[in-house]
Order: sequence, then C-alpha cells, then structure tokens
Amino acid sequence: MHAHLQKYLKLIKEKGADDVRIVNARDIPQDPRVLLKCSSPKCPFYGQSGGCPPHFTGNFQQAKEFLNAYNWAIVYRVDIPDEGRQYATGPGLFEQLKTKEGRHKLASMQRYCFHMGDAIQSAAYYDGHYFAVNCHFGPCLVSLCEEFEHCQEIKSGICRFPTIAKPSVEQTFCVDFIKLGVSLGWHRYMMGYCAFPQDYPKDHTPFAIGLVLVD
Repeated sequence: MHAHLQKYLKLIKEKGADDVRIVNARDIPQDPRVLLKCSSPKCPFYGQSGGCPPHFTGNFQQAKEFLNAYNWAIVYRVDIPDEGRQYATGPGLFEQLKTKEGRHKLASMQRYCFHMGDAIQSAAYYDGHYFAVNCHFGPCLVSLCEEFEHCQEIKSGICRFPTIAKPSVEQTFCVDFIKLGVSLGWHRYMMGYCAFPQDYPKDHTPFAIGLVLVD
C-alpha cells in the first residue's frame, strides 16, 4: 500500500497539484454543521444540481460510517492565481456567477481540480483499490453541464454524465475543509460572498482542497 500511495502522490503532483499529503482517513475532521452550509447561507446553485440539496441531502451518521470505512486519503491543494480570485471570493461573486464568463471560470477551476483526483481514482482502481473515490465539491451542474441551462437528472431523472457525476463531498462525507487545511499547515481562510479579497494577508494565496479516499 505504501508504494501505491507514493505513486499516487507523484502522479497528482505531475497533474499540477501545488501540495499533496497522505493522511490517515480517520484523522480527517468531520462536522454535522457542514450539512447546513449549502442552505444557510443558501448557495446560488441550491436546487439546481442532482448531486446537491435538496435533491441529495446528507446524513452525518452515515457520513461518519462512510469515512471510517477508508484507511487512507490523498489530500491535495490547488492554488488560485490572482486573476482568478474574483471568481472564488468577494462580495461581487454572486454577480460574477450570473455571467457566462463567471460560470465558465468556476467550471474550469472545478474541472482542473477534479481531473487530478480522477486520475488518482482511476490508478487506484486498477491497482485493486476498487472503492477509491475522488470527492467532488460544489454543483455538478457547473463543472459538467456548463453548456446546459438545467440539470437533466432533476428534470427527467436521467443524469447526462452518470459515470462521472458525484454527490457533493460536503453532503456525502461532511468534511470540515477549513480544519483539515489548518491541520496540514495550510493557512486556510474562508472564501465566499462576505470574504473581501483585500482583507486577506498580503502573502496569503487562496486555494481549493481536493480529497481522494483509498482503501
């Protein structure tokens, strides 16, 4: 297993991750309040994706059981460059997400992050770790169905991309990503509508966190 984990660490660095850590899955912090963050304050994509609330809702007890079934996690960091910060945080974020360009920037960031983790999931699967899962964050409507106006699963019950669409990691595993980042020495600050980019420390680089679970 050690050799496999080292291989995955090297692979995801080659895919572009800015930092990667191998973590005991049982050390990943969980919190039931994570389930509230999709609806309070309400995500602008609430109700628009089949993998997000209210169409998919989590259960904290189940989330703990899911995570406890895994032994290892690949946790990786993807830094957000200066020109991309307006699409990830700040009071203008909501207006940005209403535009085609804003949605495309968010979708591109998600796909870039997911591609790294999906490569690890695939490699782990063929190494015999068939329960390996790359955890996707945020609405799949943005990352997968950017060119469409609605989620086909919600409208007809049939997902356009059933082999790659996943429920949000927030609802599935209830991971506290802020605490996880801090535990790894990554100075993580909350991003969102109320987080002004100019209020971050000058040397701070916002980043997204990816998570691949391997058994």
